[in-house]
Amino acid sequence: MPTVARVGNVRIVIYPNDHQPPHVHALRSVGARARLALNCPGGPVTLMGQSRLRVSEIAELCLAVSANAEGHCAEWSRING
Repeated sequence: MPTVARVGNVRIVIYPNDHQPPHVHALRSVGARARLALNCPGGPVTLMGQSRLRVSEIAELCLAVSANAEGHCAEWSRING
């Protein structure tokens, strides 16, 4: 699973052969994760689900992913077709 960004100690990854809609996975430690829908091409980035993350962490992740949503959408398309 390619890491496309880092936000603090959280890795932002895109799984190959993943399902629609285009989204990224935010992984911190065992069990701490979130899925963020990219809503390509123009956003906004929205939370699809999460586990063991604080609201403030989720807000920070959404802002960081939104800042490069166009690049993440392009990378999702490159990896998943």
